[in-house]
Amino acid sequence: MEHKIKILEKYASEHLKGIKPWELRKNDRNYKVGDTIEFEIVDEAGKRNGIKYLRLITNILHGGVYGLEEGFCIMTITEY
Repeated sequence: MEHKIKILEKYASEHLKGIKPWELRKNDRNYKVGDTIEFEIVDEAGKRNGIKYLRLITNILHGGVYGLEEGFCIMTITEY
C-alpha cells in the first residue's frame, strides 16, 4: 500500500541527506512493513512546493513499549 503524507521541509531535508532513516507518526493509517510512503514537502503554512519523494517501510516499532505512546509508531524507511 502507498501512503501519501505531507512533511515539513526541515524534516524532509534530513531524509534526503540520509541522516534520518526513520519517521515517527501517529499510526492512523495502519502502516505495515513493505508499504511505501510518498512524502510531499510543505512549508510551515502547509503550502506545497511540488517536491515529492518515496520511501519504503522496512521496520516498524509500534507504540505501547519503550516509552512510545500507544497509537504511534517509529518506522525505519529506505529509498525506494
